[in-house]
Amino acid sequence: GHVLDNGYGYIKIRYFLPNDATPDPAKSFAELLTDFQNQSVKGLIVDVRDNPGGEDDLVAAIASLLTTEKRHYEYVSYYSRMTGRFELNAGETRTLTPKKSGFKGKTAILINNNTASSGEGLPLLLKGQSQMAIVGFTSTNGSFGVVSSPIEVNMPEGYLLRFPDGRSLGANYAIQGDSDGKGRGGAEPDIQVPLNDETFTAKYIDGQDVELKAAVEALEKMGPARL
Repeated sequence: GHVLDNGYGYIKIRYFLPNDATPDPAKSFAELLTDFQNQSVKGLIVDVRDNPGGEDDLVAAIASLLTTEKRHYEYVSYYSRMTGRFELNAGETRTLTPKKSGFKGKTAILINNNTASSGEGLPLLLKGQSQMAIVGFTSTNGSFGVVSSPIEVNMPEGYLLRFPDGRSLGANYAIQGDSDGKGRGGAEPDIQVPLNDETFTAKYIDGQDVELKAAVEALEKMGPARL
């Protein structure tokens, strides 16, 4: 993370897993937010483009630093081979509670179609919140399923079909995040950047970060930050 030349704080989350360099990502994220607020940043941009996911608990911990209101994250149900039904796992009920140390100013989250699995958690959870904008060319991947023991089906010619055995459920117990039979799913952008000749040339030929530019423009239109 760093402060951009235009005065906005920027954090890139490549995946939601700890590593040797960052053993406690939520703590590191919180420290970046504190540093940004000490520098009086104009707003925050969180980049989860190409984020393949990771741990739901880590997503919840980071989202709690960005939410301004208590929100339901998920119930989780798994397919039971004993009953032939999906059964709730009470131990995986997650909610978001705002942290006093979190960032309460205007925020943009950058997404793309490679934002997948738990990587979709931030835009799904924070969409619709005050001073929040989800920005991207497309919706996220729509692959929010949970895996403990994948369901497997042997197909002809040696192919194996494997898919998640768990479902993430919203507050109304409906499946959330996963695509339907028509490919509709994931988190939709509030600001959908058009993919046309102009933006294609700017991004893929000139190397400009078109989505980041759109996020800055969206934050500017929100007016002064309310901290």
